[in-house]
Amino acid sequence: MLVKAECNCGNVRYCRSVDLMMVYGGGVDPLKLKFDCNRCKPQIKITLLEVHPEHLPERLMIHKPMKVDGKIVWHTERFRG
Repeated sequence: MLVKAECNCGNVRYCRSVDLMMVYGGGVDPLKLKFDCNRCKPQIKITLLEVHPEHLPERLMIHKPMKVDGKIVWHTERFRG
């Protein structure tokens, strides 16, 4: 499952739910996670997407959170189902 964070300015980010779960914990509601936009500071719309690898664009990029020294750091990688 992917979590899609979409800003009014058109900025869109996709995150694997398993990556978010490893950072924030398994009991956290993904619709209540706080995402922000590096272009502006609006309200972010969160959507959960069930995906099948055969129905994805070939170059879908996701944002993966990691904890480094107690801080959450994001990096971008290609989605591989």
